[in-house]
Amino acid sequence: MVKTGDKEDKLIKKVYVNDTNQATIICPKCGFEKNIDVTNFKNTQKKLKAKCPCGEVFRFTLEFRKHYRKKVRLHGEYFVQERDEKGEIIIEDISASGIRFASLKPHYISRNDTVELKFTLDNPMRTEIHELVKIIWIIDRNVGVQYIDPKSLEKDLGYYLKT
Repeated sequence: MVKTGDKEDKLIKKVYVNDTNQATIICPKCGFEKNIDVTNFKNTQKKLKAKCPCGEVFRFTLEFRKHYRKKVRLHGEYFVQERDEKGEIIIEDISASGIRFASLKPHYISRNDTVELKFTLDNPMRTEIHELVKIIWIIDRNVGVQYIDPKSLEKDLGYYLKT
């Protein structure tokens, strides 16, 4: 049912992979479902193509992330205590394990730095988040971080990420 493909397709769906590298592919036309082992595709970024028994051919990508990422646009601040550096940021996506943000100005953040983030969720309670994070990757002004203590955010983020 699955082949690798490289042609662009506007209707590419994202399919989430579970902890055992299994993915459920669902035909967008008839709803036929098939569970497949996607271990061989783990380190690829390819678009895949499937052909359903009903004849429908469709494309999809695999998402191996452990947690759903919610796209957001939240204003916030960062503080690097070791260097007394701070700046304004836009949180671009958020998950149960980390955040991706963009710094509004050039920064001196380094990989593995511990940084405090402060921002307010756009939920009805306007929940304020103050959290220590570890810098995982940096590309120019874009930064990916992991929470140092993800359990501390379960209460605040659990429902927020589902809405």
